[in-house]
Amino acid sequence: MKTTFRLTAFFAAVLLLVSCTEKSIEPVIIKQERDIFYAVAENATLSVLSGNGTTTHLTTDDQWESLLDHFCDYAQGGEQVMFCNTHTGSQSLAKGTITDTPTSITTSDREELKAWMKAMETAGKTVIVTYNEGNGTWNGRAYANLGAQASESEAQDYSGTLTFIPTPVMDNPPLGGMVMALQVSGSNTYIITMHGMMMWFDTDTSNDTRELLQGTQTSLTGVALTHTDLNGDTFYSVELLVTEQGIIGF
Repeated sequence: MKTTFRLTAFFAAVLLLVSCTEKSIEPVIIKQERDIFYAVAENATLSVLSGNGTTTHLTTDDQWESLLDHFCDYAQGGEQVMFCNTHTGSQSLAKGTITDTPTSITTSDREELKAWMKAMETAGKTVIVTYNEGNGTWNGRAYANLGAQASESEAQDYSGTLTFIPTPVMDNPPLGGMVMALQVSGSNTYIITMHGMMMWFDTDTSNDTRELLQGTQTSLTGVALTHTDLNGDTFYSVELLVTEQGIIGF
């Protein structure tokens, strides 16, 4: 009787060990899904505002690698690339994830650029990439994405004048430059965003571009959001409503 009990306990222990061993070597499948919105043009910011952009759903790391390679090629071909993860600001992506990676890069190494773009996307940034044919380097700049987070407000029509205002202090060190905004008569100034992307212009942006847009009367449809910058100051944005037909009202 004792022998039977001991054998039963022994086999139970063996089965438990085998079971635990099988579970420990079972591969863990992690889905690498992401939705990337991007625009490719001579000036990607203006391309976004004119309704030209693509959202692509990626389900594997290989697809992500392939898209990043395309971004490198687009830039090398003379285009500007602008992209972000459309879920930035939601629980599926840690907005503002701390990273030791600088938010700007100049490199002739394609793999280094791709690794940098990956780090910035993970950190919830908007990314702009260009290529300098003169010295054979890619130039990347990343900045805070405000996030197209859910709002209790419904989409409304806004009419006003296009203008440029200093970039809110959402990065440390501050990004500088200007962002496009809508000045609504007798009301607030709203930074214009799409998928949380601010339409940012650095100090090298030609005055012709700003003069073309500055003071233009326009109307758009979007959701107003309230933000707080790193200094504790409040500012407002309007997240453009996008449909299959493009940007509504812009």
